[in-house]
Amino acid sequence: MTHRAQSSNIALVLLLALTITGAGVVVAVGSSALTDVQQEANADRAAHAMTLLDARAAMVGLGEGSVQTVRLGRSGGGQYTAESESGWLRIRHRNYTDDETETIYNASLGSVTYRTETTEIAYQGGGVWRYRDGGTTMVSPPEFHYRDQTLTLPVLRVRSAETVSGSATATIRRSEETVRIFPNETGTAGDDVGAPYDEAVDGVTRQYYNPVRSGTVAVTVHSQFYEGWAEYFRTRTTGNVSVDDGNRTATVVLQTAGVVGAFPLPAKDDGVAVRGIAEGHAVTDFQTSIKKDHGTFNNLYVSFYIEDGDRAYEAAIEVPNGIGNNYCNGGASNEQLAMDLYYDDASTPEDVHRWTNGSIPSNSGPVQLACEGGDTVIEVDFTSSAQSFTYGSSSVGHDTAIDWDAREATATAEPVSFTHTGDDGENTTYEDADAQTLRILTRHYFATFDSKFVLRVDHGPGNRGTTQIDQSASGGVLRYDTTDSSAYITYLHVTENNVTVALE
Repeated sequence: MTHRAQSSNIALVLLLALTITGAGVVVAVGSSALTDVQQEANADRAAHAMTLLDARAAMVGLGEGSVQTVRLGRSGGGQYTAESESGWLRIRHRNYTDDETETIYNASLGSVTYRTETTEIAYQGGGVWRYRDGGTTMVSPPEFHYRDQTLTLPVLRVRSAETVSGSATATIRRSEETVRIFPNETGTAGDDVGAPYDEAVDGVTRQYYNPVRSGTVAVTVHSQFYEGWAEYFRTRTTGNVSVDDGNRTATVVLQTAGVVGAFPLPAKDDGVAVRGIAEGHAVTDFQTSIKKDHGTFNNLYVSFYIEDGDRAYEAAIEVPNGIGNNYCNGGASNEQLAMDLYYDDASTPEDVHRWTNGSIPSNSGPVQLACEGGDTVIEVDFTSSAQSFTYGSSSVGHDTAIDWDAREATATAEPVSFTHTGDDGENTTYEDADAQTLRILTRHYFATFDSKFVLRVDHGPGNRGTTQIDQSASGGVLRYDTTDSSAYITYLHVTENNVTVALE
């Protein structure tokens, strides 16, 4: 009996010990879980409050009210902080023509942040961001609006430095009038407001206008929440988005859509940037006017050409000897011009495409000579249906910008196929001596290139062409449908909008 009593007592002690230990574990685990739930609830409550602050700050900053108040609620062990120097936003425009970069805008963003040991929720740049476990998610989007190649960017800046714990209320006020950054047609050199974006060069103020015509526009954000900014850039555009983890920056680069409309004649071998041209037969209007200089205009040729990867194109117009100098004096008005079109794609088995017309009347039609101030002018409408060409040979006798003989694989004209369908309906295979209009040929060959290329200029013979053409009085018009790709930018609208956020 004694041994049995001892065993019962030991079992009872063990049972009590296990019960007490289990209860302690349950209490500890339950307490930890309850703390996690409370922290998550506090964070969710702060995120909701920040979203409301975001909406009210936009109303004040964008001019829909002068003062707004938001009850942020209890901080629940965290703190609310307003900072004026946290994060920054920079906009740069790189102009590929003269290879210089201009900083259009560069300023701090500021923020209002709810912080605990594990979580940060911040209003910054017109958006709300949540940082936890080393990663960022977006609670509400920033003020970055991209649509139809137009970027609208009202920069909302917090200009306060305050901290509060416990129950918090935020009072939002506009600190100054909205500052127009881009476009800006009225800034003057030395003006403190205009200095970042109206740059004085050699005593002349540089002003910014829409559309943005060349280079690229890059928007960079430095922030604790840079990963969230990068993800938002990716969802809003197909521009080149990159992150720099070391510097905590996110950048989106948008290509400009290039020149659409009138353009001055570029120097020899320079060109007109074509960017953002839509797929298919996008060219709607392409005309040029080349005016004679004081030198000779005899035996002249002018060409426009494209070289892009395996593909090359050239359209060359020749003024035969004896016409150019006398044309506006009543002589040689019944003479004829010659014009060739060439195309090659080295990645295909098709040989060089050659189209020609060696008997174009010089006094009328879409390819002709005209007179302006007593000087001869070559006028060409590349999108006219009134001028035809035949396939298979050449008429221009000068050396063209591209050595087409070097690209030729056979001595005879091989059949070529146009496989496009659409407005021009030219799904056709052409044999030697078949005809087609200048409009369809121009639109077809431009459509074989990507959404960006350079249309360059050549003239001769030799280097004498630089003195035969009055470049300042020559030019053209190029219009085309633009792509709906969100990698491009045509219009940029940037304003600076400052608010103060008082916490109490």
